[in-house]
Amino acid sequence: MFLGLINIPSLITFLGLILAVFACLTALEGDFALAMVCLMYSGLCDLFDGLVARKMQLSEQEQAFGMHLDSVVDMASFGMAPVIVAVGFGLGDGFFDSVLLISFVCCAAMRLAYFNLHGLEESGRVAYYSGLPVTFAALIIPVVATSYYFLALEYFHNLMRVCYVCIALLFVLKVPVPKPQGVFYILFPLISVLFTFFYLSQ
Repeated sequence: MFLGLINIPSLITFLGLILAVFACLTALEGDFALAMVCLMYSGLCDLFDGLVARKMQLSEQEQAFGMHLDSVVDMASFGMAPVIVAVGFGLGDGFFDSVLLISFVCCAAMRLAYFNLHGLEESGRVAYYSGLPVTFAALIIPVVATSYYFLALEYFHNLMRVCYVCIALLFVLKVPVPKPQGVFYILFPLISVLFTFFYLSQ
């Protein structure tokens, strides 16, 4: 009756999308801390949906649908959402900021399209991405954004501009980034929990 396939990995993917939407809404409402927390956990959902999918016996159709769904959600959650969050915390006024945020979205789209075409690459036994996976924006931005509580607003905005420029460049620079595995699945959640306590205590 309905389009699409619903299973545990796709539900995790949709949860990540929902959290990214909440990050946008809370940022636009001025709740900076909650926006950062939602963005981080959106990234966690993207990290674990693939892991869960690999542990399950999925049909070829389910696998193909999950890959396409993941790419679409990644564009929304880590391409568009960070831009809306940036507008929420004060960027977006003026020509430079407009070009910066548009460039960020375009670089995220380029990175995702390249990955959809080429996938992971291998060197020996090491699998790696070419360019920074867009999911990393969900960790880098909240970590750098803690400076909001320590810097004057002008300096904070300038630091975030540099952050967005660097992330956008890393999306499209052909540099090898090892595929997260093993300890990273513990490290990323641990960092997220620590920064959750930090943000919610402010």
